[in-house]
Amino acid sequence: MLSTLRSPRAALRRHLKTRTRGQSLVELALILPIFMLFFAAILDLGRIAAAQIAVQNAAREGAFQAADTPTDFDSSVGCPAGGATNKIYCRVKLESSGGVSVDPTDVAVSCNPVTCATGIGNTVTVRVTGHFRLLTPLMGVFFGGNQNVTFTAQSVQNRETLPASGTNPTGTSSPSPSASSSASTSPSPSPTSSVCILPSAGFTFDYSPSNKKAPQSINFTDTSTSIVGCSIDSWSWKSTDSAGNVGWVSSQRNPGAFNYLVAGTYLVELKVHNAVGTQTTGAVQVIVK
Repeated sequence: MLSTLRSPRAALRRHLKTRTRGQSLVELALILPIFMLFFAAILDLGRIAAAQIAVQNAAREGAFQAADTPTDFDSSVGCPAGGATNKIYCRVKLESSGGVSVDPTDVAVSCNPVTCATGIGNTVTVRVTGHFRLLTPLMGVFFGGNQNVTFTAQSVQNRETLPASGTNPTGTSSPSPSASSSASTSPSPSPTSSVCILPSAGFTFDYSPSNKKAPQSINFTDTSTSIVGCSIDSWSWKSTDSAGNVGWVSSQRNPGAFNYLVAGTYLVELKVHNAVGTQTTGAVQVIVK
């Protein structure tokens, strides 16, 4: 009689154990696709951040090249082997990465003035549009339901302006030997004063540590120049985040190092002043990963 009672109990335990395993498999089959979808969405978020940084870097590198050769750009052709021509697009293409595609027609170069002439205060702007494709339709909801996303960035740099070889920086002509020999018999000419012009604003910055990952201590060094006899008398620094919030300001020539604790893109601007007026570097992007 006892063995008869134990047999149904054992059968019931076996039935419940088998049912629990089957239920777990069904729950796993239901949850797994949702889990994979969210995992792909998180992966897309990281790819989006990398794509934005790639486009910003491409615009900055293109502007650096355009500061030297602003007319070396053709939107109808790609980058030739060796990059001997179309250097602006070649530099943009070399810097673009992270699944971002940039065609020659996605790059625009403009100068101020439009002639792209060299001169202190003249600038060149490079605007880059990068194309990026999302992995999941879930993230496409945040971009108007489109899987193909575009990111745009631009960078402004001062035109490279160097004195011509053999020229007198003060703008006055050097006396010839014959003129100096006759100076004893003729009155000395009145001295010609140098012409003061706007200064050229610029600076460099160094990351510490060099991996650019937050937190970062970034050191800023002034490289601005002004003509002899018309020295710079004031410096005005300002750093803002992507929302326009001011992080720090300084009136020192070399403000030193500042801490950037949060990853993001920060804009740093330097204004310098001399007897003629003020010149600015424009917004220079400082990227902390």
